[in-house]
Amino acid sequence: MPSRMKAYEALLEYRSVQPRNQQSGPSVRSDTKWTPPPIGWYKTNFDAAIFNDDGRAGVGVVIRDTNGLVMASLSQNIQLATSVEEMEATATIRAIDLSLELGFANVIFEGDCVNVIKALTDPSPSLASYGLLIQEAQQLATQLHGVCFQHVGREGNKVAHNLARHARHVTGFEIWMEDVPFHCLDVYQADMPLS
Repeated sequence: MPSRMKAYEALLEYRSVQPRNQQSGPSVRSDTKWTPPPIGWYKTNFDAAIFNDDGRAGVGVVIRDTNGLVMASLSQNIQLATSVEEMEATATIRAIDLSLELGFANVIFEGDCVNVIKALTDPSPSLASYGLLIQEAQQLATQLHGVCFQHVGREGNKVAHNLARHARHVTGFEIWMEDVPFHCLDVYQADMPLS
């Protein structure tokens, strides 16, 4: 336990010296449609889907720019965890990992699980069963220059949801650069901001 507290204290100290453009407060949106991030930022939507009959789950991630264009998308098939929140927290970690791997500096992460978003934006350690996953996500996020976690309704998270459902048909994971799989094109195009 002392090492967890030391890690958390280090995280708090790190955040206290970061530039102020790093937003950590909770943000809840009820948009029914995906909205683009501000100029200079990327938006990474993530979701999880549970396949009880297989004992598996799916993670879906899509990263888009200010114009709504896809930078990358991912479907990953993983072992089923014990709760929806654990799956959503795992999806958050994968979303942060992918954003870091691709070198994005300012990222807004959107998910549709209120409990996970609240835990991610709470500076105190989470005592929930998925608290260690939240801590891992928060620590990973410190590697980004600017970060924001916000809730979005299911209607604003459709592409990530479809990618998570698609993971049932994936062995391991698949990544599409500057694209989404064919079956997600209609949902993605419906999300595009009006010019």
